[in-house]
Amino acid sequence: VFGVLLVAGFMAWLEQRIRRYVPQSVDIIVTPTITLLLGGLVTYYILQPVSGVLSDGVVWIFRFLLEQGGFIAGMILAGTFLPFVMSGLHQGLTPVHMELLNTMRVNPLLPVVAMAGAGQVGASIAVFVKTKNRRMKGIIKAALPVGFLGIGEPLIFGVTLPLGRPFVTACLGAAAGGAFQAAMHVQSVAMGVSGLPLAFL
Repeated sequence: VFGVLLVAGFMAWLEQRIRRYVPQSVDIIVTPTITLLLGGLVTYYILQPVSGVLSDGVVWIFRFLLEQGGFIAGMILAGTFLPFVMSGLHQGLTPVHMELLNTMRVNPLLPVVAMAGAGQVGASIAVFVKTKNRRMKGIIKAALPVGFLGIGEPLIFGVTLPLGRPFVTACLGAAAGGAFQAAMHVQSVAMGVSGLPLAFL
């Protein structure tokens, strides 16, 4: 996975540099040919070995965290995951999930960080039960179904984050769930969303 990302980025960069020096009349033939030849050599001798080391390192870090850190690592990873979801940075873990599956055939990280969504749903249900604000109840009713399916942004930006304290309790609930998942050594065997469908993975 990391190899593909590195190669794609390098080839795009290389093509732009080559195109500067190739006459437009032969660009359609010369630029792709030179890009593939040079890119192939660099990929085979440099990028693939580097990406192999990188992949092994990332897998080792997360395995070490979850195996040695146990429930504490699970608590920290899940409890701090919602701010990553807010910023969209959680998508950056997709290659990590794929690499874990590729090398270990199981993924111990996904069930742990998925607890962030569970904490979000739990906090939103608590707000729904306690609030008398009809507008807020309507927002929660509309956002809960997708929250159960693993899409937490409507609940984050529509419910818990604007209210403040429910967002903190969602993080605390996520931390408790992540600690439990790590302590029980729960692992997924495939990629998927982090809601109820994750139970089948």
